[in-house]
Amino acid sequence: MTAMRALSRDDRDDAPEARLEAALNAWLRDEVEVDRPRRIVRADATRILVSKFEPGFAARLHELLDLMPELFDARAVADAYARRAAEVEPGTPRTRVWHETMHALLRDAGARHAIPDLRQAEVRTGIDSVYAVLQSVLWSDPAVGDAYAPQRGEMNAYRDGLRSLDPSRDLFTRHYGVFDDRAVVNYCPGAALARTMLGHAWAACTGEPPPTL
Repeated sequence: MTAMRALSRDDRDDAPEARLEAALNAWLRDEVEVDRPRRIVRADATRILVSKFEPGFAARLHELLDLMPELFDARAVADAYARRAAEVEPGTPRTRVWHETMHALLRDAGARHAIPDLRQAEVRTGIDSVYAVLQSVLWSDPAVGDAYAPQRGEMNAYRDGLRSLDPSRDLFTRHYGVFDDRAVVNYCPGAALARTMLGHAWAACTGEPPPTL
């Protein structure tokens, strides 16, 4: 006869959440084609917040970012962008100049604090994500050396990306759909900082403050 262990109080308390997470991951795999399991960060009556990162990742990420405040300082980014723009060939896309500038700032911070490349990669991924969004909103692809002012459509594209006052509904957050009558939202520990970075990127590339809602 197969031995069966009685559930402890902790087991009983955790069982509903474990069952929900298992069912949710089956739905994500079969219906949404998410290739990696997600961990439930928080669930309430209307929303299930999930993450692909292990517990503690967000805290470690923010500790890392605290070592490189220049990546999120508007003046530091603008000055570094201007220096890089003065070095490149006319006609170079401004968004590319911003991207190269941010990678250089990251490398400098990594060297200054002896941050392993594997940990720097966590920040590079964020920079690359912002770069992709920046290219999508500055779709006219302004170049260094060209006269340029943001077009109405570009300003609208920027606003559309950050339209909602709910920070969980922007370009840096993925919505998987509805499961168990609740919205399933991917938790991004760096979303707020990514929005800050995008605003500074817009200012550096256009010479104007980012559009407001």
